[in-house]
Amino acid sequence: MTKSTESTVEDFGRQWEKYTENTGYYGSIDSLLSLFGPLLTPSDIQGKRVADVGAGTGRYSRMLCELGAGEILALEPSSAIEILKLNTASYPSIQCIQGSAEQIPSGAFDLIFCIGVLQFIQDPVPSLRAIGQALNSEGKLYLWVYGEEKNQLYLSFVRPMRHITSRMPHKLLDKLAGLLVFPASFYAALCCFFQLPMAAYMRRYFSKLNFYSRKLVVYDQLNPKYAKYYRKEELELLLKSSGFNEIRMYHHLGYSWSVTARYNGGLLD
Repeated sequence: MTKSTESTVEDFGRQWEKYTENTGYYGSIDSLLSLFGPLLTPSDIQGKRVADVGAGTGRYSRMLCELGAGEILALEPSSAIEILKLNTASYPSIQCIQGSAEQIPSGAFDLIFCIGVLQFIQDPVPSLRAIGQALNSEGKLYLWVYGEEKNQLYLSFVRPMRHITSRMPHKLLDKLAGLLVFPASFYAALCCFFQLPMAAYMRRYFSKLNFYSRKLVVYDQLNPKYAKYYRKEELELLLKSSGFNEIRMYHHLGYSWSVTARYNGGLLD
């Protein structure tokens, strides 16, 4: 793990130790199914052996359990592992391990979910290869990352802000995130009437969140020192060069990429 990745893990550990709850729409199965759109149905999960890489506070691990997964391995590399264990304690089919993608057992899983993790890893190839090797012969990766398409205006604001906010003490960033919820919510309301940038995301996701989850989303955008926004062709090439094929992609709400893929042992198509 590089120093940059270690720093990111520490940052997210502090984040998840503060924002421990998964409430309302943010913690709902509907939000997961919406994230993958046509790429995922509940029947795809039922009875499967699943890994959740970068499980955070257990939001998706719990959803996967409620959707009928047979066994779930939740991996979290940060100090938030204790929060993850606490939040999943009532789900006996979830096993929590402190570790990264590169520490996942080989050849063991039907499905591996890696949601909102890969964009924070500067060199994602080792993680992707480890995930691929952890899938069984019929296994499938479910991946979600930030997209660059249609986000240029937003990125022109948030990238300069991150140079400052990623260095802020947690308490100060927490207060700033709380203040920024109000203009973000006003913008989301405008998006209900006007076709503004990121309107689909603001209408169909952000507007459905309660105040706590909106604050978490704002904090999450300002916290990381490194965040990659992938273009479709760039992400597809990364997956192929990491050994994946049968790649299907879904442009979720016009701001992110959801992907399914199978591992072919490291050979390019």
